[in-house]
Amino acid sequence: MLSALLSKLTQLTLVAVLLFQPHANAKPVTTVNKIAIVIDDIGYRQTDYQALKLTGQFTYAILPFAPLTQPLANAVHHSKREVIIHIPMEAKTNNHLLGTGALKAEMDEATARRHIRQAIANVPHAKGVNNHMGSKLTAQAQPMSWLMDELSQQHFYMLDSKTTPHSVIVPIAQQYGVPAGQRHIFLDNQLDQDYLNQQLSKLIRLAKRNEYAIAIAHPHPQTIAFLSQIETKLASHNVTLVPLSTLVKRSLPQNLSNLTTTPLIASPATSP
Repeated sequence: MLSALLSKLTQLTLVAVLLFQPHANAKPVTTVNKIAIVIDDIGYRQTDYQALKLTGQFTYAILPFAPLTQPLANAVHHSKREVIIHIPMEAKTNNHLLGTGALKAEMDEATARRHIRQAIANVPHAKGVNNHMGSKLTAQAQPMSWLMDELSQQHFYMLDSKTTPHSVIVPIAQQYGVPAGQRHIFLDNQLDQDYLNQQLSKLIRLAKRNEYAIAIAHPHPQTIAFLSQIETKLASHNVTLVPLSTLVKRSLPQNLSNLTTTPLIASPATSP
């Protein structure tokens, strides 16, 4: 009787081992790490069209009221890539580089909202906004609250270009329920090949650590040539280029009665 029971247990053990052995052809489950690369400062130069020749889901930040704003936005949309509005915002220095339609700290609410609405109307097919410059304005809660209120009505998202460590964009966006994220890497502050490779490697490391990362680049010829060759490197690290909208975080609107008009310090984002 005992020997029969032991024999039965042995058979059951063998069956269990066979059932739970991994299949020889089974593939391990891997996480696909995602990056978004935004091409800023689009709209003033015919050479900006070269940036549209890149393959892959790059996101294009187009300046409003520029000579090529609308044809470039239409071309990006036709190529099934994402358009965002690169709204100029007052900086601490070099404000002569802002361009037309900039948001400034001196503006009252009606003027600021009018500028925002005009910028939105000027760039077709846009899904979101990021700031052009803005080291002064993006640290001020009141104008950012006007901006986020307008974006929430359009169902837009917001990318903080992080031109100042004191930006309040993300916390204000969260209060208004505007999907928001922030830039992690500038790819091309320098244009030599070694620097570009170094910055791309940083971006990949961030994506592998956090499962996502966001970079900003510009339509310099050196940058475009470099970006045209990154597909193989991304694939070798299991990193996928995606539209920016897939990496911004949506928050439920908060109680706006607690919104202050004094500058806030944005804590580092832990998720897109």
